[in-house]
Amino acid sequence: MWCLNSLLRRCAAPLLALSTAALLPLAAWAEDDPPGRVGRLADLQGSVSYYDGEQGQWTEASRNRPLTTGDRLSTDGDARAELRIGSTTLRLGPGSELELARVDDERVTLQLHSGQLAVRIRDREVATETVILTDEARLLPMRSGHYRIDRIDDTTYAGAWRGELRVDDDSGDFTIAQGRRAELWREGRRDENSARLRREWTTLPDDEFGDWVAREDRRDERSASNRYVSPEMTGAEELDRHGRWERHPEYGTVWVPVAVQADWAPYRYGRWAWIRPWGWTWVDDAPWGFAPFHYGRWVFWGNRWAWYPGTYVRRPVYAPALVAWIGAPGVGISINIGGPSVGWVPLAPREVYVPWYRYSPRYAERVNHRPPGSGWQIPVPREPIMYGNQGVPNGVTVVPRDALARREPVSRVAIDVRGSLPQRAPVTTIAAPEGPGGAQPAPRRPVTSDDGRPAPPRRVVQPVAPLRSERQVERQQQRQDGRQEIRQETRQDIRQENRQEGRQEGRQETRQDTRQDNRQENRQEIRQDNRQGTRPDERRPLQPVQPVPQRERPAGVAPAPSAAPAPVQRPALPERVPVQREAPREVTREAPREVQRPAPREVQREVPREVQRPAPRDADREPPRENRGGNQREQRER
Repeated sequence: MWCLNSLLRRCAAPLLALSTAALLPLAAWAEDDPPGRVGRLADLQGSVSYYDGEQGQWTEASRNRPLTTGDRLSTDGDARAELRIGSTTLRLGPGSELELARVDDERVTLQLHSGQLAVRIRDREVATETVILTDEARLLPMRSGHYRIDRIDDTTYAGAWRGELRVDDDSGDFTIAQGRRAELWREGRRDENSARLRREWTTLPDDEFGDWVAREDRRDERSASNRYVSPEMTGAEELDRHGRWERHPEYGTVWVPVAVQADWAPYRYGRWAWIRPWGWTWVDDAPWGFAPFHYGRWVFWGNRWAWYPGTYVRRPVYAPALVAWIGAPGVGISINIGGPSVGWVPLAPREVYVPWYRYSPRYAERVNHRPPGSGWQIPVPREPIMYGNQGVPNGVTVVPRDALARREPVSRVAIDVRGSLPQRAPVTTIAAPEGPGGAQPAPRRPVTSDDGRPAPPRRVVQPVAPLRSERQVERQQQRQDGRQEIRQETRQDIRQENRQEGRQEGRQETRQDTRQDNRQENRQEIRQDNRQGTRPDERRPLQPVQPVPQRERPAGVAPAPSAAPAPVQRPALPERVPVQREAPREVTREAPREVQRPAPREVQREVPREVQRPAPRDADREPPRENRGGNQREQRER
């Protein structure tokens, strides 16, 4: 038995090492996959900017821009912004700056640098994956709810409209319950990690930002789209507002937009943006133009375009643009139209999406809605392909190649290729164009350290001062000064109140202690007096009882009879005084009254009239009945 176990161990060790070595490249490959969960700039009011890492400066933000790890947003003094990450809603108030420290399939980490942030979480599982960071605290939502976080100077205000918020700190954790708010700050030097977290309980403010958040949250009611697509699909909340669901005879449920241009086509009214780690990413102009261009497929049905979401997936995988970059068979599009250009066509249902960035086989299965672990791989085309949307009106869009680098609107620079490109001929799939300056899609950047806290970003973010005027800066400085004065006055008032309360409590305790001491002393003195009664010097000593000497009785003398004991005279008892009780009173009752009832009326009945009948004739008279009676008697006797 020992030899058999030794042999198995010797054989299993090389196999285990070989399998581990084979899985390590796959694991590293999977780590380079882009995230399947992204954010979206859903709405903005006023001047909202984001930090462009490619250009190294702050740039004006636009609706429907995808947001991922490392992106930073800033709102002006009178601006607001709304972000969506799946079913989670983030709302920024005026003068706020937010960084998406980590957004992927495992975690969502938000870093609030300044301003006001409202977080609406609708899924319990998503709540466990969300972390909100400030320079003072680490906040963890305990369940789905609505939370508000403000950061002013070096102080964080964390509150919960609905739900519970846990503050995670090395000195000790505590929970912020529903309807409560905590003021958090650090005392000590931060560079030496000796700053301790302090807190004070306050109330949630009733201000303009809270009213705006409440109004916008009421708009997000349960929609019919949740029956066909997952609420974790970023941008799905806009479908019911701008379209309707219909039934396709072949593909089932499809979504049709209700208000578009006459020559409208998918991936035609918008622009291309270079966003890492995917590379070229489509940003649509329509308010609903996010989910239909990053999930699902498009089909031309009944002289109109319809969006097919595909099978229901709880957490669908995001794609930068579900298109195929194409060229004519054997030659490029540039030869047919006479210039360096690039074209694309939207994918139809059941057509395979081929990413133009680095990916793993598992990512290819997820983004194409294939069963996980089925071993399915993206087929490599060896000959020209005929795409389903190639022959429909405006199905193929062609623009000059430099229009992508300049990020120009596609509808303005689109080239009419109806006479140059064959509509029903197969085309050759080409690689995606290079990025600005020859850039290529980058692998996923490391975002967190071992302890779960966000790692320092690679890029240095400059302040937003160039985008703000001097007057706005002065107003913001005045507001900050006013807030500091109010905070100082509030703290002074609180300290004075605490001192007064402490003094009053000390006085009350001193009075109570004095009263208790006096009572105890009085009780002890009374007990001692009761025990002593009289003093020892006043007590008389007890005299011993001397026996009475008996006389000797002479002989012959009889003893005298003993005298009878004297009767004991008891004091006479006082005579009992008879108690005179009052005689019971006679209760006189009235005699019952005689009820006089009216005499019954005499009913006079009429005397029946005598009916005079005619006398019978002799012929009609019956014979006498004597014989009949006799016969009956005879029968009875018998």
